Amino acid sequence: MRQTIRHFWQKQEPKKEATVENNVSQPNLSPIDKAMDNLIKMKEATKILRASAPTVRKYARKGHYKEYHFGEKLVFYDKEEILNFILNRSTNL
Repeated sequence: MRQTIRHFWQKQEPKKEATVENNVSQPNLSPIDKAMDNLIKMKEATKILRASAPTVRKYARKGHYKEYHFGEKLVFYDKEEILNFILNRSTNL
């Protein structure tokens, strides 16, 4: 029995199927799907901006980027707008 199990494990090779799901862009997405893929949560926005949640909200209130509310607590931000804000802020220094 041990030889059979050992022989079984030695014979198996890892599958060499290439998964390219992450690298392939999906051209058939609607504009709504593209926009939803670009939204990030508050926690991710704080990591990108390296700022606290109140600071991220303050920048949104000032109009540097938009804030999207889905319900009372669920808040999303547009990743492109935040990255553009970071780039514009660094060029103004």
